[in-house]
Amino acid sequence: MLGPHLWKVAEHLAPAPRAVARRDAQEHGGAIRHRAEGVRHRFHDRRAEYPAFDFLDTCRHVNFRFGKELVSLGRAITEGDTHEEAVAGMDRVVIGLILLGAAVQAFGQAYPARPIRLVVPFPPGGAVDFYARVVQQPLSEALGQQLVIDNKAGASGMVGAEIVAKSPPDGYTLLLGNIASLAINVGLYPKMPYDPLKDLTPIVRTVDVNYVLVVHPSVPANSVPELVAYARANPGKLSYGSAGSGSLPHLGTELFKARTGTDIVHVPYKGGGPMVTDLLGGNVQMVIGDQANLMPHVQSGKLRALAVATSKRSPNFPNLPTIAESGLPGYDSTAWQGLAGPAGLPPDVVKRLNEAFNAVMAMPAVREKLTGGGLEVVGGPPEQFARFIAAEITKWTKIAKDVGAKVD
Repeated sequence: MLGPHLWKVAEHLAPAPRAVARRDAQEHGGAIRHRAEGVRHRFHDRRAEYPAFDFLDTCRHVNFRFGKELVSLGRAITEGDTHEEAVAGMDRVVIGLILLGAAVQAFGQAYPARPIRLVVPFPPGGAVDFYARVVQQPLSEALGQQLVIDNKAGASGMVGAEIVAKSPPDGYTLLLGNIASLAINVGLYPKMPYDPLKDLTPIVRTVDVNYVLVVHPSVPANSVPELVAYARANPGKLSYGSAGSGSLPHLGTELFKARTGTDIVHVPYKGGGPMVTDLLGGNVQMVIGDQANLMPHVQSGKLRALAVATSKRSPNFPNLPTIAESGLPGYDSTAWQGLAGPAGLPPDVVKRLNEAFNAVMAMPAVREKLTGGGLEVVGGPPEQFARFIAAEITKWTKIAKDVGAKVD
């Protein structure tokens, strides 16, 4: 910031155009008549009225006024007035332009200047909401502004994602998206209200979500092979829950069904919270979902865990085998989350947010809470996240087609 001496700096730079104007006047051999006195007074008023050049309310006005003043100055030069007054008018135009540039610079340094809305496109109780609650306070402190969580559930995350995609690209409305809202839905829904690659700005990949296969205690199975045998013997009797059509619990279980040749009925919900509630009540009998949502109920004896859905065993539950080692080699359903904003988000805003999220996730206390909830911190630069999203869209679109997954 140039501080209170900015006006003196600008006036110091103004004599350059003054010399040019004086030379041009001498070449034409006559006095120049114009209305520069009015120009000077109007710019003086501008300085008094907006001493701090508040960017959001002033910049549009200043741009318009500068355009008018430049036009007036040009007309005045052609119509003629005194040379000295013409030069003074040019001085003020130069000074004003310098001040506008400083205002733009100050705006970039000021972000964020007010609370930030973090749209969570799922209801409370799921893995995405869990992550948001863990990082909310430390991020508010790191950014110097309150991070306000806004749960906007529906359509497998597309309701909340559309809100962000259609918001102004100013950094004050952000999306905590996941594998469904940013990738899987593309291969399932023939017409989406937004394009993850064109209508959103990737900021940072936050975490991977470790999934686990659990069943209700009423299901007579203590392992994946036993579950497969029971499902084959009772086609259509079992049902599984998901966080919505297009969510990873949906695609991951459809992949499981295709690999095992079983008939298990899909029951979609509007998020992980309602899904777990019905699983605990026995309304659905099986779920492949996130550990943060499910393992507390396994530990309390209300659910039974059969295997983890990731390619490697979970460090939190090392005694649980993977689905891959339980008879389905190569099986892997790893979910992920990430932060995005509307398309056209300024690079300096993206950088500020990326650095803040990475720094907060590196804090030992935050990392411990996330790991305890079955979330594995990833982080990284925006460009890496953008490439990852594109690759995931290609991967899951193919899987959806191969297993014949449909929107229910």
